[in-house]
This record gives sequence, structure tokens and C-alpha cells, in this order.
Amino acid sequence: MPRFIRALSRTSFGITNCSIKKLESMKTKSNKTTSLNNGLVTICLAFIFCSSIIAQDKILLKNGDELNAKVTEITETEVKFKKIDNLNGPTRVINKSEIFSVKYENGTKDVFNKTTQSSVTQESRLLNIVPTTHVMTSSPADNTFDPDTSDFAKKRRKTFSGPRIGFTYISSGTAADYLVRQGKQNFITQFGWQFEGRLFTVENGLSGIIEFVPLIGGVEQGMFIPSANVLIGLRGGVKRSYEFAMGPHFSIAPNYLGRHVGSVGLVIAAGTSFKKGNVNFPVNLAFVPSVGSKENIMNENGSVTERKFQTGWRLSLIVGFNSRKK
Repeated sequence: MPRFIRALSRTSFGITNCSIKKLESMKTKSNKTTSLNNGLVTICLAFIFCSSIIAQDKILLKNGDELNAKVTEITETEVKFKKIDNLNGPTRVINKSEIFSVKYENGTKDVFNKTTQSSVTQESRLLNIVPTTHVMTSSPADNTFDPDTSDFAKKRRKTFSGPRIGFTYISSGTAADYLVRQGKQNFITQFGWQFEGRLFTVENGLSGIIEFVPLIGGVEQGMFIPSANVLIGLRGGVKRSYEFAMGPHFSIAPNYLGRHVGSVGLVIAAGTSFKKGNVNFPVNLAFVPSVGSKENIMNENGSVTERKFQTGWRLSLIVGFNSRKK
């Protein structure tokens, strides 16, 4: 009996050792499987992270800074983008003059500087053209008076305003005759304000303009002669801007009886503009032709006589300055 118990004990101990070894083997295999799965997950996460880093545009500024972004639009003067970490955020704008290059997510690269700019378009980025750098030389825009010829500038109306001063000569006519009878001079000063709207700007810098210029004349002689001018014309956008415009002229001036009455005429203006920074300095000559009129005058004997009159033409030299409001 003792031999049987010892044999059974040795058998139970052997079975126990085998079970322990199997459990340890299964645990080792489980650990290896877990480690393998963790490694695969880490590799996938790293791949996704790397892909997210690669799928972005890089803007290299001339000061050495680099921006990780998603470029949304490129105009002739600006680059619009969103921050890569906030694609749902606001669109940001930076001038091309501050940018050295833009490298897109597909490897295509634009290089900007004062004399060169990229010929790569946004369509090439969307079509995933083979990564390369395209640089072409382009001459500077012949539009130093108003260099902003971007799509935004072409579509959005620009407005300017500023003071105008000058002198007006009134030729012989009813207005000049009245001034002489009152002991006044027919050479008067003008003070007023210019309101200008830029209607459009084409590629060569030519702009369509509309102006409203109210003036008050004769204050140096104690007179109040108001006038208003509406002009529509064109302005060239070259180194020195020349302009021509014409439109209706409204004024309140004395007639042959010395009464101040309203009159309507035509004003023709031509001149040039100088630019210094953001301020324009226009110099214009304005001509208002004489306006004729006729009236029936009752004579002392009761007869009626028709008399014709001329207001006299006016020639004005007007100067001033203005700046852009929007």
C-alpha cells in the first residue's frame, strides 16, 4: 500500500508539472500575439500620422518661417489658405511679396520673387501632375499707378475721396457782366470735395471712373456761387495716369437781370494723377461751354422783343488729393 500511494503521488506531481508547463507555454504565445498586435497597431498609426503630415501644403516665407497649411486660392497678389490644424477655421491671406515658395501636397512647387512667379495652376494640383518645379520669367505689370489688378480688385468697386481747390475764369456773358457791375472780378476761387468710384480695372491698368465734385466759388470776393459736376470717364494705369471725363454741370449763377437762377450745362475735364504711397494727387482742367438762352422782354410801348443771351464759358484749374476708402 505505501508503494501504491508513492506511485500515485509521483503521477499526480507529473501531471501537475505538465499542466503548469502548458499554461506557461500558452501564456508565452499570448504575450507574443499581443506584442505582434501592438506592433501592427503602432505601424498603422505611424503610417496614418505620416500620411497626414505629407497631405498638406508648405508655405516658405522670405523671413525663413514655414507654414503648414491648405492653400485654397492663389490670386495675382495674394495667397489664401487655411491652417492645417484648423481646416474648418477662417481663411487667411498673405501677400505674395512675403512668400518665397509654396510646396503642395503632391510635390509641385511654386516659387515667387520680384522678377519671377510660378506658372503652376491650381488645376495641375488637382490633376496630380508629376512633381516638378515650374518657374517662368514675367515682366513687371505696367500699372504702377494702381498695381492692384487681382480678381478681387477687378470685381469690387474702389472708392476715393479728398479735397479739391482751384481757380475759375468766366468769359464775357451774363455771369461776368453781373460780376463787373457789382465791382467783382470774373476770376474766382473754387473750394470743394471729390468723390470718386472706380468702376473696373482691366489687365493693362485702364480704369473706368465716375466722379461727383461739388464746388463753392467766389468766397474770396464775398460771394456764394455753388456748382456740382458729375463726370464719367477713363483713367490709364501707367507710370503717370492720364484721365478724361465728361458729364453734366449744375450751377446757380446770376442771369442778365442779376438774379441767381439754376442752370444746366456740360463739363469736359482732362488731367493727370500722381501717386505717392496710398495717396493720389489729381490735376485737372475743366471746361464748361457757354449756354445760350432767349427771353421775351416787354418794351415800354407794349411791344415784345426777343433777346438772346450767353452765360459765358468757364475754364477751371482744379488740384487736390485723395485716398482710397475701401
